[in-house]
Amino acid sequence: MKLKKNYLKGSYTVEASLVITIIMFVLAALIFCTFYIHDRATLQAMVCEAAAVGSNFATDEEREEAVQKVVGGIEAGRFLGSRNLNGNAATGKKEITVLWNAEYPVPGFAAKYLAEGKLEARKSWTCKIMDPADTIRIIKGAGELLTGGDQ
Repeated sequence: MKLKKNYLKGSYTVEASLVITIIMFVLAALIFCTFYIHDRATLQAMVCEAAAVGSNFATDEEREEAVQKVVGGIEAGRFLGSRNLNGNAATGKKEITVLWNAEYPVPGFAAKYLAEGKLEARKSWTCKIMDPADTIRIIKGAGELLTGGDQ
C-alpha cells in the first residue's frame, strides 16, 4: 500500500513537468504573435499617417515635403522585431499612395520550413487629395443654383 502512494506522488511530478513545458511553449508563441501583431499595427499606422499628411497641403512641393518627412520618420526603433524596412511614397495630382514592407524573423527550427524563416508585413494606404477651396466653391455654386442667387 505504501508503494502505491509513492507511485502516485511521482506521477504528479511527471505530469506537471509535461504540462509546464507545454504551457511555456504556448506562452512563448503568444508573446511572439503579440510582437508580430504590434509591428503590423505600427506599420499600418505609419503608412496611414504618411498618406493622410500629404493630402492636407495646397501645393505639390509642400505635399511632397510633408510625405517625405513622415516616411523618413518610419524607423526600426519603433518596431519590436521587424527588420528590412523599405517602401516608398508616390504623390500624384489626385492621390497619394504609400507602400511599406517589413520582414519579421521567425525563431525555431520547424518554423523555418513552414514560413521560410520570416513573416512579411506589407501595408499600403491611398488618400485622395482634397482641395478645400474647390469644394467650397462647388458648394456655394450649388447653393446659389438652388436658391436662385439669394442668400
